[in-house]
Amino acid sequence: MDHVKTFRKINGVDAGYHQSVVHPANGEGRVGARGINKAYTREQVFELAHRMDPKPNIIIRSGPNAKWYFKIIPIQLLVGEIQRQNWRDTSRCTMYVIEWD
Repeated sequence: MDHVKTFRKINGVDAGYHQSVVHPANGEGRVGARGINKAYTREQVFELAHRMDPKPNIIIRSGPNAKWYFKIIPIQLLVGEIQRQNWRDTSRCTMYVIEWD
């Protein structure tokens, strides 16, 4: 968390879908096709995201026992991407919007 300038936690929303998901190039922490190990703590996930290039600015956890997902979405498009997810239940999702140092 040393490299995080600011982050916002937003409950009950998700943004993007399949096209915005990214993962570490070396596969570290990866489980399945897109997710990151659900046993990782928030601090571990933030550190893993910081080592990536490019760095994801969105981190999603789809529920308390779900995998983590890294996404890259331009901040100016974030509200529209959140609204596009109204067709599904995102009430259990937690989204972190990160600004890196």
